[in-house]
Amino acid sequence: MYGFLLNMWIMKKVDEQRLISYTPKLISEDERKAILATQQND
Repeated sequence: MYGFLLNMWIMKKVDEQRLISYTPKLISEDERKAILATQQND
């Protein structure tokens, strides 16, 4: 699930609030922080 959400983040298909809602059900807090630290496409 981490890889999928990372790709969705890069493509700007999910926002920070959505990622927060997935924690800790689908991803860990550390995974969420790593996704948020990743640059999104312009």
